[in-house]
Amino acid sequence: MKKKLATLILTSSILAASLTAPFTASADELTDKIQETEQKVNELNNRVNSAEAVLSQVQAEITATENRANDLLEQRVVTQEEITVLNEEIARLQEVIEQREEQLKEQARSVQVNGSNKNYINFVFGSESLSDLIGRIDVVTTMVSANKDLMEQQIRDQEAVATKKNETEVKLDEIVSMSVELEQLKGNLVVKQIEQESAIAALSAEKATAEEDRAKFVAQKEEADRLAAEEAARQAAAVEAARVAAEEEARLASEETARQVAAAQTAPQTEQSTNRPAEPVVEESRQEEVATTPVTETTPAPVVNQPAATQPAPAPAPTPAPAPQLPATTGDVIGIAKQYIGVPYVWGGRTPSGFDCSGFTSYVFNQAYGMNIGATTTSQENAGTQIPVSQAQPGDLLFWGSRGGTYHVGIALGGSSYIHAPEPGQGVKIADFNYFYPSFAVRVAR
Repeated sequence: MKKKLATLILTSSILAASLTAPFTASADELTDKIQETEQKVNELNNRVNSAEAVLSQVQAEITATENRANDLLEQRVVTQEEITVLNEEIARLQEVIEQREEQLKEQARSVQVNGSNKNYINFVFGSESLSDLIGRIDVVTTMVSANKDLMEQQIRDQEAVATKKNETEVKLDEIVSMSVELEQLKGNLVVKQIEQESAIAALSAEKATAEEDRAKFVAQKEEADRLAAEEAARQAAAVEAARVAAEEEARLASEETARQVAAAQTAPQTEQSTNRPAEPVVEESRQEEVATTPVTETTPAPVVNQPAATQPAPAPAPTPAPAPQLPATTGDVIGIAKQYIGVPYVWGGRTPSGFDCSGFTSYVFNQAYGMNIGATTTSQENAGTQIPVSQAQPGDLLFWGSRGGTYHVGIALGGSSYIHAPEPGQGVKIADFNYFYPSFAVRVAR
């Protein structure tokens, strides 16, 4: 009896383990996936940290470069002021030289017409006494010396004009060099910043996807663990119920056997000898029937197919984000440019809160035509076809400096007028290039 009871309980346990096995296998598979995604997230996190460290270095370099740019801008302003002072000094010297030249010419004409040299001799020899003679010689000497000093001063002033003009040209060359350096710095900064921001954005997106996968697998594993725990509890309850039922059947069978033995002992001897051999056979058969019955009655048949129903539904595909819309365009590049007259100059500025020269032209063309002509003067040189300044029409770009090394850009308005963002301390304004002639023009392809 005890042997059959143990067999029944063992059979129920094996059946329960076989029904729970699919849940365990699913949980193990999900654990592997979680570990894989965790490793991927950690790897991406390290890459993001490395990219952010590089970006920090680039930003530090940007800060240092901006400080250098501000210094150059201040030097350019000072140099421009020095040029203005030099031009004023040159103008004054030219005026003095012209007046002195007129005086010298007048004296030369007087010598030719009146014979001043003879007059000087007659004046000396017309003296009436020795003291008068000495006095007249002093007068003539003073007059001759004054003319000599006048000539020497004239020569010195002319040399000063030539020196100051040379200084002015040197200062202008310095301004051009500083402007070219600023444009190159700005172009390098724009490229570096865009590259690092793009790299970080791509890595962050990949990391976010991996984290979503990890969260999904964790949720699936938790669900599988819950279902496995529920199934294990049901199977344990089934095994316990089978054990209790088997024990009850065994108890009833034992009582029945005892009853039959007692009845046999009170029956006549002949009847006992006749009936005894048959009783154990009947009892053994009944006990076998009892022992095998609980397995069939307590085994929940539908549970076998249950794990298939617990597989998680596939996650819905993400809805793609709508494509960014370009601003409405008008094609009126001149009208749009004039809207920003007075906006202050900001080095590297590309918005209406502040523009530099190429930031202003880039923003205006984007507003007018929805097109990107580049963020620096050198990139904007390639936005269209190069033409002579004499052929420039309203809306064409005007460049200062040699191609590939330009340092300033503006938008032609017609004639010699153009609009530009000039320099620190000034805002967007209309100017005349008769005093600042451009090197070439570009007709933007639209």
